[in-house]
Amino acid sequence: MFITTTEFLPQHRTHRGQVIELITAAQARGQTRLAEMNRQVLGNLDRIIDTLDHDADDDADDGIEDSDAG
Repeated sequence: MFITTTEFLPQHRTHRGQVIELITAAQARGQTRLAEMNRQVLGNLDRIIDTLDHDADDDADDGIEDSDAG
């Protein structure tokens, strides 16, 4: 199981950029297996980032509702 929080979004985005560079370089060198493996990593990172972005939006919305309640 992998657990993370919105605190780590910048690191996940940096990692995503690095993985894209790896995929591009692997494709240019004809290393299809390496590119394929990293596409799976990219998909996982995209899901993590999307989920954390959604969680951050929900937290921001909750904060607005709480401040208006008073």
